[in-house]
Amino acid sequence: MRSGLSSEAAPDASLAGLLDSAQRHGLSALELRAGDGHGLSGKAAAAAVSAALEAAASSGVAITAYRDTGADSIADLVSLAGLLGCPVLVELESGDASAALDRALHLKSAGVRSAITLRGESSLPEAEVARANGLDVAWVADPSQEHVGTAAARLLASHADHLVSVRLLGGGPESVMHEGRGVGELMGRLALAGFGGAVVLAPSSRKFHVIWTTWLGRRGGFGCGSKASDDSLVSLG
Repeated sequence: MRSGLSSEAAPDASLAGLLDSAQRHGLSALELRAGDGHGLSGKAAAAAVSAALEAAASSGVAITAYRDTGADSIADLVSLAGLLGCPVLVELESGDASAALDRALHLKSAGVRSAITLRGESSLPEAEVARANGLDVAWVADPSQEHVGTAAARLLASHADHLVSVRLLGGGPESVMHEGRGVGELMGRLALAGFGGAVVLAPSSRKFHVIWTTWLGRRGGFGCGSKASDDSLVSLG
């Protein structure tokens, strides 16, 4: 199991900046959200993707997922996923679960490892559950909305074999606000279940942009994912 960072935490940062921040905070995984400043998209040339993977390998940080926002065409996503070698996470939070599920199934039929992103217990309408059978799952754990340790027990009971990624909202510099909300229990349950994917940190809200920028810009930091306490600032690039 890897601890990682979502590019959502620093949407304007370059890939080099994200890799540097992850490395300095002891994180070894990176989830790339489509449209952020990292520069990778379905239109990226093979050489650019190869350079990105080489930079990630050199930093010891693996690109573990590409988070689809609907901006890339299916054909472009298939090409990018083949080059990156990681799952594509299809969001169901836009309100049209049926269309998002169609997208994930199209990707799967084209040979892409695709995962639907679930939040809470009601992200996928009951009528769509059968169609989703066999798809991988990415889970958004939100301590501000529920006790994530208890929620993890429910999730693992039904999706343990297909879980590829967990996005922990409110980790990093927000973690102090979620004490007693089951984050430690979540990590323990994932470990006991043999989860081999990544738990990536992401902001719980855009209103925390400043504290995330400050935290990521520190050579050390505080909270989940920190490995030092040097407060000197560096550029995210």
